[in-house]
Formats: sequence, structure tokens, C-alpha cells
Amino acid sequence: MQLIQYFMCIATRHQNAKHEHQEEIEKLLHQKKKHKHNRQGSTLTYADEMAMIKEVIASIRGKPACLKKLSVPALAVFAYIIKAKIANEVYVEGYEITDRLVCDPEKTLDYLLGLGELKDQEWIILIEKPGASFTDLPPFCWLQASIELSTAFHQAMGSGNNSGHSFNSNDAYLDAVFSYLQSMILDSSSLYRVSDPEDDLSTFLPEGWVRRIVQRVEVSTCELPAAEIQKKYALSVFQHLALVGLVGSRDGDVRFDFSSPPEVTFLFARGRICRKTMKEHLFGEKSPLLRHKLIEGTHGNFGEAVQLTHFGSTALYGKQRGKSSNQELKNRVKKNTLFDFEEPKIKKESLHLPTQVMEAIRSLLFSESRKGRQIRKSWHTALPVAWGSPTGSTVLLYGPPGTGKTLTAQYLASALKLPLLKIDASRILSCWIGESEQNVRRIFDDYDNLHKELGNAPVLLLNEADQLLGSRGAASHAADRMNNNMQNLFLEGLERFNGILVATTNRRDLLDDAFSRRFTYKLELPPPDRDLRVALWKSHLPMERLAEDINIEQLADMGLSGGEIRLVIERTVRLMAYRGITTIDSTTLTQIAKEELASRMKLKGTIGKIGFGTGNSS
Repeated sequence: MQLIQYFMCIATRHQNAKHEHQEEIEKLLHQKKKHKHNRQGSTLTYADEMAMIKEVIASIRGKPACLKKLSVPALAVFAYIIKAKIANEVYVEGYEITDRLVCDPEKTLDYLLGLGELKDQEWIILIEKPGASFTDLPPFCWLQASIELSTAFHQAMGSGNNSGHSFNSNDAYLDAVFSYLQSMILDSSSLYRVSDPEDDLSTFLPEGWVRRIVQRVEVSTCELPAAEIQKKYALSVFQHLALVGLVGSRDGDVRFDFSSPPEVTFLFARGRICRKTMKEHLFGEKSPLLRHKLIEGTHGNFGEAVQLTHFGSTALYGKQRGKSSNQELKNRVKKNTLFDFEEPKIKKESLHLPTQVMEAIRSLLFSESRKGRQIRKSWHTALPVAWGSPTGSTVLLYGPPGTGKTLTAQYLASALKLPLLKIDASRILSCWIGESEQNVRRIFDDYDNLHKELGNAPVLLLNEADQLLGSRGAASHAADRMNNNMQNLFLEGLERFNGILVATTNRRDLLDDAFSRRFTYKLELPPPDRDLRVALWKSHLPMERLAEDINIEQLADMGLSGGEIRLVIERTVRLMAYRGITTIDSTTLTQIAKEELASRMKLKGTIGKIGFGTGNSS
């Protein structure tokens, strides 16, 4: 703190002196311009501006011993550098400091030499920009050089005690790196980017904040997994920054797409040759990021996108942060995958299916329990021929709309206490060549990654599966070839699938026959019979709020499916709430049920008019 106070006194008093003697300074410069060296009768306070700064420095007591070797110009330059850093000016260049000091242009050289003096005594680091400055010759090349405080300065600041400069947690370290990355992103001058193709990227050390971060790591006493990972896996600075950037952009701490190799390459390097080398350094086959499986491709190759693996996340956060919280996981799944993330809570009583289907569902639930997997394993070892197929559970649920296909998938996830990953076929299909196939790969790759992260296989729900698994064409057109390629990839994915997948369709007849053997269970959910419809009405209606004239048997005779019954009751409840009535009467409930029945779509049109027709109640 003594250094800071000393330099702030110099800068503040010098500014005040310049303001107080502004007229004198202008008069002095005017005299020099007119070559009037005879100043007899002049009332000037200072012979020149250097005399002013000398008097300012001489007026300040308590000069730190470590600064005694510095000249007056060097002390003046140092004071304005410190003031700029305190003002949070991230990038300070030489010309900015001289502009703030110099009144007489002839004194510019004196201050530039003072800048060089600070550099030679290792108080500062001058980051020169060869080729970007108007000259590469010192001292004038320092006008456009960036100025950073050195290790010696920070050590002097701590007076031999760096504990206050250390990191107190792994999160604090990550925050410091995130700040550094964000400053790089916002810097249009490409100051810290590699611009020389001859630079060795494995040892290249950007100046500035990175040096300060390394210094703070060295004096920190707590565990810093995110810092230790660099040495453990022999990562270069750029590989480490790319890795930390991935977790930062994933969690919203850094506003940049670190999953895009071209974007990251442009961030770290300038020039076509340097960018090509940087891309290979970060994402090539020999990169330790890939070899140690800290990152992986999300589209099947690194030319498209990369993402942090669960192993990489664990390595950065340590064991205590290896698994994300539910909210973090939901946000990440929504942002980085094609899935929607749900945690359904469906009671067994809410599911009304035919007896045979319910038995198959119970069998599936048991087979996915710990005991069930152990028993299945013993059965497999007893088989005369070893099975090479995965031991996952794949289920095809087919039947008309409203029979409970989606609800069944939600119940499976709820009963197994697993998240449900939903995906609609419409999100996979694309008009762009190759993108649909890439999306199919993403489904299985992203599922495998989440499986590893969670430790258990989540339930994957594929709605409207007939759009993806339909009959393959003769491949005479480009669209047919794309569809066939996509289905072949899906067949391959199902063949090696080791999790729980539920596919639903209203039209099983549209599915390609090749998919039939890929599903362990093929369960038809037919329209509910009369007894099941009675049970559905009873399970959905608020029985304590029904009028006495409601006849559930008559409602069941209308032939509505489970989904339709839910819609009827939902609409009725909303109407009762609007009317301020707390009891459901028979007339209102029956009328809404008839309207729902009348609006049901048939293969050859509708029965009655959509909306308010009476329809057919049979």
C-alpha cells in the first residue's frame, strides 16, 4: 500500500501543479517557440516542466527504498501507470502515459527513456507489437506498446507477504480466468493473440493478466483443481483457456461460443497461418484436450463443434463439483442438446392401461432395477450362445392419439426416479444436406454423455417416431438418400443403445420393418374399453365437487380416450372457475364432452361440425 500511496501522491500533485501553473506553462512554451532565452523580468515559477515534476516528487516524503534507483522521469511515468491501473484501464499504452505527462513535446523522449528504465529494472512489462507500430525501433516503438505491471511490482506491493493476493477457492480462480477471457473477447486490438507463425504455442505465455493469475496460484494454499489440470495434463496456456472457456460459456459466465473451433481460433490467433496452427494445436488429434477426453465433438468431428466432457468438468471443478445441480443440468441440456429435460412425478394410479400392457410395463421397471439387472445378467450367462447386443430397454408404444403413450413414458421415468429427455422428430429433420444425419448422431452422443454424468440411464422419449423410422425409399432422389442415411444411423444407434428409449407413434404401419427387432417391447395402447373409460373418468374428476346428477357410466359410453377426457375436465374446470361455481353439473360436463367428441378428427373427415355440433355419442 505504501507504493500505491506514494505514486498516487505524485500523480495527483503533478496534475494540480499543471492546472495551477497552466498560464505559466503556456507562456514558457511560447517563449521557447520565439527563442527568447533572456527571461529577465519574467515571473515564471519553473525553468521547465521537468523542474515542476522534480519539485512535486521532492515535496513527497516517505519514498520507498525500492524506488531509490529510479530517475525522476521514471518515477513520473510509474505514477501515471499506477493511476491508470487503479482506474481499471485494462490496456494502457505508452503514448497514453506520455500524453498525460508531457507539456513540452521536447520532453517526450525523457519520459520514453523513463519507460525503458522501468522495463530494464523489471518493474513493468512492455508488450510490443511488431509490424503494428509505426516503428519497431526503441524507444519510439514503446509509444504503442502495452504496459503491464511485473512480478517484481506485485511482490513489492505485498511487502514479502502475498497471502492477500492468493486465491481462496477454485471458483475464485475460475472467475479470474473468466475475466481474462472476457477482456480478450472485448479487445479489438488483438493484443494478446498469437501473430508470429514461428511462435511455439506449447510454451507461449500471453502477457498481462495471465501472468498475474499464475503468480496468485503460486501463493495460494487451497486446492485449485482448475489450475492444477494444466500441469497434470500438460496443457498449454491456450489449451487451458479453451477448456475453461467451455465451462464458462456453458454456465453463462463468459459471453462467447467456445464450442465453435473457428471462433476460438480467431480469438487466440491472427493471420491465416497462425489460425491454422492454433486450430490444430487446440483441437487436432495430438491435442491433450482430445487425448485425455477433456473435450469431445458434438457433431461427430471437431470441424463443427466441441463440448466439455463430464470427465473434463470433474477435472476442472474437482470431486465436490463433479455433478451439476438439477437446474444447471436443465439449463445446459436445453442450451446444448436437442432434448427437453423433465423430472415427471406421475403416480401409478394416474396410469390406466390394458392388463397385458401394464404387466409389460411392470416387467420393464423390474428389469431396470438393480435386482432386475443382476437377474438378467445371470440369465444371459446361462444362455447357450453369448449375446452381443446391449442390455438397454427400447420400447415402441403405438396406438391412436390420447391413449397414454407420452404419459406412460413419463410414468416410467417417475417410477425409476430418472429424468426424462424428450425430443420431437421435427427437431431432428432439417432441409439442409447432412444436418439431419448429424442430428441423429447428436441424439445418441449427447445421451451417452448425460448417461455418464448422471451415473444412471435417463429415459429418452422420441415422439412422432414414424417421421424418423418410416419405410425407406429406393434412393432414387437426394431426399430419399438423405432419409435412408438418417434411418441407417438410427438403426445403428438403436443396435448399440444401452439405456432406456421410448418411441411413440400413432401409425405403426408407417414404420420400416427393420426397426421392429430393435425394440425390446412393442406395446399397443388401444382406445380404452368401457370399463377402462369408467376408471379414467373417476381418476380424473374431482369427485368431491361433482353434482349428484352426474352419471359417470353415461360419460364412459361416449367413447372418449384418456387424453380427451383430461381435456374435457380441464376445460370444464376453467369454465366453472370463470363462473365462480364450485360444483361441476351434469349439463355442462356432458355438453363439453360432446363438443370434444364432435371435434375428433377421422380419416375421412369429422363427425359433425367442429366446435359446437352435437355429434354422435356412440
